[in-house]
Amino acid sequence: MRKYREQIAYLLVGAWNTLFGYALFALLYYLLGTHLHVDVILVLSYVVSIANAYIGYRFVVFRSTGSMARELPRFTAVYAVTLAANLVVLPLSLRLLPWNVYVVQGLFTVVIVVLSYLGHKYFSFRGGGAADG
Repeated sequence: MRKYREQIAYLLVGAWNTLFGYALFALLYYLLGTHLHVDVILVLSYVVSIANAYIGYRFVVFRSTGSMARELPRFTAVYAVTLAANLVVLPLSLRLLPWNVYVVQGLFTVVIVVLSYLGHKYFSFRGGGAADG
């Protein structure tokens, strides 16, 4: 199991981040959906979710001791890419598919999990001095 500590930690922290991010999006959409465009709600939820995710990934998953000044912009860049894709996919999917916003965003979240792991492992926390490799 030690061999897969990072992947298991990523899945656990990622599960929390996914739950947190999706719940925040759903709550904001429920509360503000009649007042704000879905894209604005998506961006708001990403900003809060990125801060939550950075803490878990830096300290629990990748155990990084690298420079936060270097890692945080990289970490944010990974999520900026997924946000940009999400800003295209969500409205397009809502127009083309018979699903509601909650289902579409939930499905896209699965894609984000895989892409963000690869981005964080090989870009955000690359060379961060992880404790166990």
